[in-house]
Amino acid sequence: MARVLITTYYFPPAGGAGVQRTLKFVKYLREFGWEPVVLTARDADYPAFDESLADELPADLKIYRAPLFEPYRLYRRFTGKAAGTATDIATLTRDDKSQQKTSERISEWIRAALFVPDARMTWLYPACALGRKIIREEKIDLLFSSAPPYTTHLIGRKLKRSSGLPWVADFRDSWIGWLSTPQWRPAPARALERRMEREVLTEADRILTVSPGVEEDLLSRHPALRDARWRRLPNGFDAADLEGITPAPRSPGFTLIYTGSMYGNRNPRALLRALERLQDTRYPGLEGLRVRLVGRVGEPILQEITASPAGRHFEHIPYVTHTSSLQHLLAADAALLIIDDAPANRGIVTGKVYEYIGARLPILALAPEGDAAALIRDHGLGWCAPPADIEAITAALRSLLERRQPPGAERKETAWQLFERREQTRQLAGIFNEVVRSAK
Repeated sequence: MARVLITTYYFPPAGGAGVQRTLKFVKYLREFGWEPVVLTARDADYPAFDESLADELPADLKIYRAPLFEPYRLYRRFTGKAAGTATDIATLTRDDKSQQKTSERISEWIRAALFVPDARMTWLYPACALGRKIIREEKIDLLFSSAPPYTTHLIGRKLKRSSGLPWVADFRDSWIGWLSTPQWRPAPARALERRMEREVLTEADRILTVSPGVEEDLLSRHPALRDARWRRLPNGFDAADLEGITPAPRSPGFTLIYTGSMYGNRNPRALLRALERLQDTRYPGLEGLRVRLVGRVGEPILQEITASPAGRHFEHIPYVTHTSSLQHLLAADAALLIIDDAPANRGIVTGKVYEYIGARLPILALAPEGDAAALIRDHGLGWCAPPADIEAITAALRSLLERRQPPGAERKETAWQLFERREQTRQLAGIFNEVVRSAK
């Protein structure tokens, strides 16, 4: 059986959306002729933990963990945040008052100026040293890295250079200027980051992206690199995750669920305004409506919900395990997707969309025209409204609460087949086979 070294920062015991793609590839690759060997981080400072995900891994899977220095521990101490505070939420949900804190401004400047490509840059050399040892001892045939964080691709590039092995670079998000990356850097830092991005895209033997928007965003900065190496392999859902799951107790009335993190511009403000409008007209469909947010939600958003007259319809359940999240999902009547209207976000198709598909729930998407809206419309999965268009959101809510069938609903079964994780892993194994044959 051929062997692939998978370099990933997010891996059990990490929880959250970032771990799912690579976890599922590792879970199913053996079925398609590939033995995964994992290189990940030791004692990583993950924003969420879910020990139960390790139960999905093969019992005899070889996992190597390289040490790293996690600067976010110092960040919390410097800014006065409690140990264990989720740094992604903390840095993306600051209100105007906290933006003025000197410690926050200094920390953000240090992040933008010195941590290139990201705060996991200290993992590069320990991971490369361990990776070279793994390649020798495990007789690796192929390298695979998944980002973000983008340091994983720098590890993949260095290991390719030292070993001569073919390398597949997987982009779950784009890179420069993407939502989770610094929007500003000093010129020298930005030049270094652009050079890193260019070298990764130049040297990888195959480049995988989760959506057309991610691919086009990367190519917009490097148009000369548009060639036959690019492949699109979307995210998906694991049907096995849903088998045997006992739904959480159902609430009376109608439950609209959102699972995952909610922060910054990804917020339900327009949904609140639409609900307020329906309240003002005494729309009877609102009786019994519950909007359930399951996951990490920024404090400013929770405050805005509480202050709204429509806030009485909302319920927040803080971060839970993936299994528990699925239990809540299966107890809902419909699912909520929110993507704010920024140019880069039009290429985003979040992982939760695919779990919504797997749960066979109609989707209310507050999303700009782009990859996510096209996916939902093309497969008849629900209703889409621009994220700030109160009129359109109100109309979509009425359709949802009146339990109408979404346009094109007869096509939704094909989506269930296309986006299943085992099928996607089969496609990944085919890409691996193609790359290895080409390298001979």
